[in-house]
Amino acid sequence: MNVNCTLFYGDDSYLIKKNLETLFKTNEINDQDIELYDYEEDGLETAINNAMTLPFLSEKKGVVIRNCSFLTDQKTATPDEVELLKRYCSYVNPTTILALIAPYAKLDLRKNIVKYLTKNIDTIAYITNIKSNTIYDYIKEEVAKHSLSIDPLALTQFVNRIGRDPMMLENELLKLITYSYGKTMITSDMVYAVVTKNIDDNIFELVNAVIEKNVDQSMEIYRDLVSIEIDPIWMINVISGKFQEILYTKELMKQKYSSEDIAKYFNASKGRVYYMTQNARNVDDELLLQLMGKIEHLDYQIKSGQIDKNLGLELFLLDLE
Repeated sequence: MNVNCTLFYGDDSYLIKKNLETLFKTNEINDQDIELYDYEEDGLETAINNAMTLPFLSEKKGVVIRNCSFLTDQKTATPDEVELLKRYCSYVNPTTILALIAPYAKLDLRKNIVKYLTKNIDTIAYITNIKSNTIYDYIKEEVAKHSLSIDPLALTQFVNRIGRDPMMLENELLKLITYSYGKTMITSDMVYAVVTKNIDDNIFELVNAVIEKNVDQSMEIYRDLVSIEIDPIWMINVISGKFQEILYTKELMKQKYSSEDIAKYFNASKGRVYYMTQNARNVDDELLLQLMGKIEHLDYQIKSGQIDKNLGLELFLLDLE
């Protein structure tokens, strides 16, 4: 997966704009180092060729290609353009972050370039709404548009794995449909092969909810994790590890470590370090130490048989207020 190339698509222009800004901020790219192109006016060749050139007076630059209508059924790119884009995305250019913007609700999954991009670069959907009575009906309708059906068990497993977030639904459904081309039925095996449980994101959100003392959100995320059979012991260990990570980050920042130094210390990406430093700035030292003490005490209680693991974690979350 080429992490330096991202495809944003969907009809929610606000979210696309907001997350495009976050992408460049995470990679420490300033506005003056971002080059903008419009596929409708410039095509692909100029933008891709310029993406391959070194940035001027900076370590990294951004290249944005707007209105990528060639990814829909509205327009088709030339074979040379398609080959140039595939060749560029086949290797990681360390000095350029490339963003393709397709402000359309649907991509044309029949096109080879769409299949290639969704498999080889980050692909993120921002859809304003789901035009169906239920998430289950919506999924069945979408797969039927591609001459596919989905086994009832596979449908249930798909929903359990992705939850009810519209953005994740669109992203994972796109991957699943692309993976299933040439078949007639989507099975459980296909769901397990393609659709990833969003555990890391859930844990990140759970830790943030705990820090913010948001009991309702903490319990909602906890129940989502339990529904996909995540062991509470594992959750406790990860939460404890995240607290320690924030504590160490705070100490490194006090010692004037730069973001690059922190990234080397944790062997972490710049994106991860950005959120680590944000948490470190926002969390009070006293609160952090208090939470660490409580989670360590809970771990001891569970291991010594004083309390059930499920009940113990629930009580920990309910006691945040």
